[in-house]
Amino acid sequence: MHLQRLFRFTLAFTLAVIGLAALPAMAQEMPPLPGEEVVGGLSAPRGLAFDAEGNLWVTVAGTGGEVSMTLPSPDGEAVFQMGLTGRIVTVAPDGTATDRISGFPSYAAPTETTGLYRAIPNGDSIWLVFNGTGSATTGAFWTDSVVELDATTLAVKNILNLNAFEAENDPDGNGYDSNVVDIDWGADGTLYIVDAGGNDVLSWTEDAGLQVVQAWSDNSVPTSIEIAENGDFYIGFLGAGLAPGAGKIEHWSAAGELVETFSGLNTITDILLDGETLYAVQLVIFGEQGPGPGSVITVTSEGATPVAEGLLAPFGIAKGPDGAIYVSYGSVAFAPGMMGGVVKLTTP
Repeated sequence: MHLQRLFRFTLAFTLAVIGLAALPAMAQEMPPLPGEEVVGGLSAPRGLAFDAEGNLWVTVAGTGGEVSMTLPSPDGEAVFQMGLTGRIVTVAPDGTATDRISGFPSYAAPTETTGLYRAIPNGDSIWLVFNGTGSATTGAFWTDSVVELDATTLAVKNILNLNAFEAENDPDGNGYDSNVVDIDWGADGTLYIVDAGGNDVLSWTEDAGLQVVQAWSDNSVPTSIEIAENGDFYIGFLGAGLAPGAGKIEHWSAAGELVETFSGLNTITDILLDGETLYAVQLVIFGEQGPGPGSVITVTSEGATPVAEGLLAPFGIAKGPDGAIYVSYGSVAFAPGMMGGVVKLTTP
């Protein structure tokens, strides 16, 4: 999600959710969670992943900091508070939560914090996804980049500068806009990267560098990717204009042909392919009174089936070694003082 694109939406979402939930702006008034809370008290939790030892990695965008920065916004200007409050929290199989890595740049606006977006262990590396606050901060530390760290030493192994690629190539033809949001790997080790601002999916290898796989000129905002065992791609979309029912998931063959589109969904932020089961996270659900709490659904050609409802601003999804589904919530500041966390869902 790109901050300038979502500025008005997140503000409206914040007010609507508070109204629908009828809550005072207090953390202890959080509505009941549709599952077991694994970890709480997190500021803007985003992506989730599990490592080979069964530890859950939770990416936390943070709370910004004490340094103020003014940037352009749809309403003129927006003020961000910058700091080093982004962190990665790991939750061991016994439930113990630990700050694994801390001190990442965090850019906090009134309704959204950007910075660290995902942390994914893969082999002997940790892959970090950073998104940013728009073109005005292209020089900010690792803004809109994918960074590979050595899992043991945390030394930087690779930095993939998606900002520069977007500025030089503009695959969707809509002008510069980069907002890196998700990654996944093909069976041959090729890394695939989703740029929501650039409306594209890119591939990367050390030999070939960054290459365009697919781009969408309709500004449908791809947010997430899953690659099936047969090499097919599933891409989740927030939806053009953030309109009700504009969210979707596209299924592409390994040969680059569009196989099927699962449409009529709402604000998809993450997807999970578990065998034949396709899960999706909907940031909000649109009702008669506007946007309300989001949900987790399964999606087939027959439509969407709710798995968990009533989640405030859910975002990331992952399957644990115990077979349960884990979802982060509270990814957007839906009310002052309210925090987020991760909930464990029991599914059939």
